[in-house]
Amino acid sequence: MEAIQQGHLLAKNLKRMQKNESLSVFHYNNQGSLATIGRNKAVADLKKLKLHGFTAWAVWMLVHLRSILGVRNKLTVLFDWVWNYFTYDQSMRFILFIKPRKGSKI
Repeated sequence: MEAIQQGHLLAKNLKRMQKNESLSVFHYNNQGSLATIGRNKAVADLKKLKLHGFTAWAVWMLVHLRSILGVRNKLTVLFDWVWNYFTYDQSMRFILFIKPRKGSKI
């Protein structure tokens, strides 16, 4: 979250630089912490609210769904999560880079 806040400030400061205005100083706004521990298990330490268990897990899901761009992408991820939840799908999700063989046309 800190990087996102810094990015927003950078954009504003670049605009201020073009107008020869003074730059703003970065101040981090801590919005809390979320961690998922397992199925239906998570912890949420928000400003004035501390949650655990299923409630924190649901908050974690909503926060992460909110950060996904596009309604279609959000629905795809939500459907995937619901499917995995009810089917207990625990498939491995690896991204592998395999070096092409010498002489291959890949």
